[in-house]
Amino acid sequence: MTGRGELALPVVQERGRHTLERLLDAAEQMLDYVGLEGATVPAIAAAAGVSVGTVYKRFPDKDAVLRAVYERFFADLLAANQFALDPAKWADTPTIELVTTVVAGMVEGHRSRQSLIRSLLMFAHTHTDSEFRERAEERRLESLKLFEALLRDRKEDIAHPHPDRAIRFVVALFGHALQDAVVSETGARSILSSGSESPGELAKIVVGYLRVKGTERPRAMGHSRRPPA
Repeated sequence: MTGRGELALPVVQERGRHTLERLLDAAEQMLDYVGLEGATVPAIAAAAGVSVGTVYKRFPDKDAVLRAVYERFFADLLAANQFALDPAKWADTPTIELVTTVVAGMVEGHRSRQSLIRSLLMFAHTHTDSEFRERAEERRLESLKLFEALLRDRKEDIAHPHPDRAIRFVVALFGHALQDAVVSETGARSILSSGSESPGELAKIVVGYLRVKGTERPRAMGHSRRPPA
């Protein structure tokens, strides 16, 4: 039989995890709605329904909160894209359709979380800790590397004379376009605006530069096949 003392610790740990998730959810909400400046510790505490003291029991300062939010967001994004970009799911999909669908999915993912991603990227890009900036950039690029790996598996469908170099270049170009669209108000209007033709144009750039063989066969894609960001 388990004693009372042995029962208490898991309950406390579970409560602590719940409180931590509430704080990170609240911080993410503040970054989404009011941006970096508005995401103060008092605002985060209020959104989470806890005291300011509770925040400081978990984190030494606002910077630590936002680092944790950044890490969680991009870790969750990577997990979602590892599922969505599983090569087995695309085995019977023509390469040109793969490119079109993945590009559209990533653009839509950035469009749907534009304000939050902008805040997170601005936090990372302006951070004074160079090691954190480097780690944050690696986190941001992880999902793009999955896309790059998919393309490398399709090299027989790529007519560019230097396929490995071309794949690396065009994926980096696409990643920069997404980043600029989020951070820049002008870019966001042109690429992430609702009804924009930019996803199709970006896909054409990727397909054209790689010289992808084949003819696109459009079809409806399920959510499990479409990368969220």
